[in-house]
Amino acid sequence: MQNFIRSQTRLAFVQYIFQSEFSNSDTNPDIQDFQDHFYNSNIAIIDQKKEFKLKFNKNFLNKLFLNYKKNINKKKLINDLNNIINLNRKFEKWDNILKAIIFAIISEILITDKKKIKIVFDDYLNISKSFVTIKETKLINAIIQKYIDLHEKDKK
Repeated sequence: MQNFIRSQTRLAFVQYIFQSEFSNSDTNPDIQDFQDHFYNSNIAIIDQKKEFKLKFNKNFLNKLFLNYKKNINKKKLINDLNNIINLNRKFEKWDNILKAIIFAIISEILITDKKKIKIVFDDYLNISKSFVTIKETKLINAIIQKYIDLHEKDKK
């Protein structure tokens, strides 16, 4: 799969998680409905004042979706993240886009070969730059690095 399509699929995955967080529901939106609505839709890049058509690999998105549904226990993950984060504001009170990006990264790195985690992580950080400030991107980077380090110790 081309890197551009893989990145677009990850962007769609972040959008899917954001949509489920925004609806504030324990039931996630149907992946087929999501794909039907968003595939080939116009996406605006505000800071660059241009649009592009979102095209993603539906099979890869299904894989990400099924992994997210199967392996992400949000309550446990939020608890883990609150233990990692040394800020006054608890993770569950963060903006939904920040939460969606972090959930997407963690979800995918759980199924990624250890040698490719940095590539996946960097792609999501590039995606995050379209949604959040550089300061928030650095925060995402720090949190995920701590999360990875913590879980590497747990595996030993």
